[in-house]
Amino acid sequence: MKNKFSFSKIELKHIALAITALAFSFEFVLFRKEIFPNGWMPNLQAVAIFFLQSLFIIGLSFVLHELGHKYIAQKKGLWAEFRAWPLGLLIALGMAITTGIIFAAPGAVVIGPGKKTTGIFTFKDLEKRDVGLIGIIGAAINIVLAIIFGLLAIVFPLRILMIGAQINAWLAIFNLIPIAMLDGAKVFYWNKGVWLGTFLVSIFIFILTVML
Repeated sequence: MKNKFSFSKIELKHIALAITALAFSFEFVLFRKEIFPNGWMPNLQAVAIFFLQSLFIIGLSFVLHELGHKYIAQKKGLWAEFRAWPLGLLIALGMAITTGIIFAAPGAVVIGPGKKTTGIFTFKDLEKRDVGLIGIIGAAINIVLAIIFGLLAIVFPLRILMIGAQINAWLAIFNLIPIAMLDGAKVFYWNKGVWLGTFLVSIFIFILTVML
């Protein structure tokens, strides 16, 4: 029987922690000049304003990406919950504030058989198609969000909308890199043609968002 799409209390806490840390990290990189107008002393009002903007963009981009993995996995009858990586979040926040560089490793959706278990489970235990669908859904969601934000930015020329388009396109590209631990490896393992097509579309959209 397929699992019902649901969340645990601890999962919701992990999602909230990851979103908050990522929003702070991204705002200190994307809006660095506005936050540090004098070079070193932060403008607290700017911190609050740009945190809310970053929370909106990152919340949609990150949460929907991860929930896509979770939804497909649970529809396949698997246990799936998001878990934050506290050390990765601390590194991301520290690097963003001190260097202006984004290191986004917030965590991932942990997937297992049927229900939470301590047994060893890998994607090799699944059909290739299921592995590919679970992997590609996150990038597909980011591609759709990039298009939506891009179109909105054309109609309403707001910087935050174009930033949203660029971040989603970049997230799709990054996650489709076919190396271990990234979604791209799962998609490449399933269908190399689908992987290549999705990867090229992501790059094309990113180039468009930069040129607009």
